[in-house]
Amino acid sequence: MKVLFLGGFAASQIEWIAPLIESAVETSVVDDEHDRARVAAALGEADIVVSEAWRPGRPPAPHLKLLQLPVAGTDQVDRAALPPGVTVCNAYGHEMAMAEYAIMAMLVWCHRYFDIAVGFRAGSCCDSGVMNGPLHRELGGSTVGIVGLGQVGREIAARAAALGCHVVGANRTIGEPPPGVAQVFPLGELDAMLPLCDVAVLCVGLAPETRGLIDARRLALMKRDAFLINVGRGPVADEDALYAALRDRTIGGAALDVLYRYPTAAEPDIRPSRHPFHELPNVIMTPHCSAWTDGMARRRGADAARNIDRFIRGETLMHVVART
Repeated sequence: MKVLFLGGFAASQIEWIAPLIESAVETSVVDDEHDRARVAAALGEADIVVSEAWRPGRPPAPHLKLLQLPVAGTDQVDRAALPPGVTVCNAYGHEMAMAEYAIMAMLVWCHRYFDIAVGFRAGSCCDSGVMNGPLHRELGGSTVGIVGLGQVGREIAARAAALGCHVVGANRTIGEPPPGVAQVFPLGELDAMLPLCDVAVLCVGLAPETRGLIDARRLALMKRDAFLINVGRGPVADEDALYAALRDRTIGGAALDVLYRYPTAAEPDIRPSRHPFHELPNVIMTPHCSAWTDGMARRRGADAARNIDRFIRGETLMHVVART
């Protein structure tokens, strides 16, 4: 069975996946997707491709039966461009790291951690209780609204509830509330949930129904001091509307671990947005790194390797997202 790691990102993940594959496989790597001759030759033989993307115009892959994504997101896969008879699976293991990031962002915001630490480093004690400085907040007792109660959202909910938060959620499917969640709103009733939230966390993937989900109208429904955390995808929150809301203090602030524009070989240092979010004092912005821990790499690599073994052995696959 021939397994191809296709693209620079997949090539960087081979150390976490290939050693854990128990079945007899022949692995190959093509890290440069633009080398069409090498890509065509490799795809001509591959039974399994490990890659985070499948783009239109790929050379024929006549033997391909499994596209194993080494990530959870599927927005870079053009399903219409895949050959017939291919199963697409993604991989998890990132949810714990992302949940910790979200909780960290909530605590940093409530306790004004950066402002106070930077001010004190510069010699100011104006925020000190000894100096009768201004009060900062506690996270406990806050209402945290989680948009998207998948694996990431559930991990955040459990941790927020353990810290004494009142947790509500909005989801595309409605069932029994997950542990720690007091109430689940249908995604179509997001307008009813947002005004309740001191903190709103976006965990949903990017899909036609979630693109621009948080627009100017919905931002205006939120509390003036509400804190928005986006660990999903940038375009879930409308780029122009979010920048305006943060600039004009329609909402209190945001932690954004998402990009609206990604670096490329041609523009490796491109800013993450057309707008200068990084200049706003009420924004914490990081380069899509919340999941990027050593624990995530181990768990996700094991997830992908286990699925490849299941495919080879003819067993039920995990995390199936599409079949062509």
